[in-house]
Amino acid sequence: MLKCRELPGKGLSKNDGSPSFKTMPSGGTYVYRSLLWLFCLAAIAGQMPAVADEGESDAAGDSPRVLIYGASGRIGSKIVEEGLLRGYAVTGVTRDPARLADYGDRIEVVTSDILDRDATRELVSRFDTVVVSIGGTPGDPDPANYIAPRAAESLIEVLTPMGPDGPRLIFVGSVFTLIYADGKTPLELGRVADDNPNRAMFYGHQIALDAFRASDINWTVASPPNGLRLEGRTGKVRFGGDVLLRDPDGEPAQISREDYAFGIFEEIENPRYRQARFNVAR
Repeated sequence: MLKCRELPGKGLSKNDGSPSFKTMPSGGTYVYRSLLWLFCLAAIAGQMPAVADEGESDAAGDSPRVLIYGASGRIGSKIVEEGLLRGYAVTGVTRDPARLADYGDRIEVVTSDILDRDATRELVSRFDTVVVSIGGTPGDPDPANYIAPRAAESLIEVLTPMGPDGPRLIFVGSVFTLIYADGKTPLELGRVADDNPNRAMFYGHQIALDAFRASDINWTVASPPNGLRLEGRTGKVRFGGDVLLRDPDGEPAQISREDYAFGIFEEIENPRYRQARFNVAR
């Protein structure tokens, strides 16, 4: 809050021996005080900059705003933590707000259904960036019924009319949609057994990726590498496009959830994969 006050010291001296306003006779003092209050009134009206008390800041109001669907999940929670570390104003979407209670007032918590077009439209329009990290419950054998393609359809419908003024979308994808060998994905290579309980999820992510590629929205799909088995945040990551990243020995690369979240925010702040997919590894 603006506080109008006289500046400390001897006044507006030029440090050249000439008198400051405060050392002027009574008439000069009157002029000084009158000018000070005029200055403060103008500052309050937003017409001139004001002198703020030390420690006062409106930095929080200037923070970039990020909306995170799946904020209480294993990956989503790390994305929340990375956003807070970087000074973002974070809003987390979850089905169970109690799972985000430990953040207190550090984040805004909302409940919303990403498949509800009207609710999603109203919510995402408030943000610079929307990150979607949603899981799903294995069971339905039809990939089209899995949450990823249905969420992608909803988001494309919502974001398309917003055009270039709409928020940027970062969608957490699947390693099984990356090119693994011979220019093909593990799905195309037949490396997912018919009885795999996650088969529909993997194919659902491919449907979602194909839908984004056919759209005009500002999207990016972020796929993890072969696994999220490492621990901790190192801040040392490397990026690749559609081809699975590998270690020098040729084995598929790994990453931690913390560094995966770090890589997502690196892409948010230094975009290289607009309307494209990337994978990130240590």
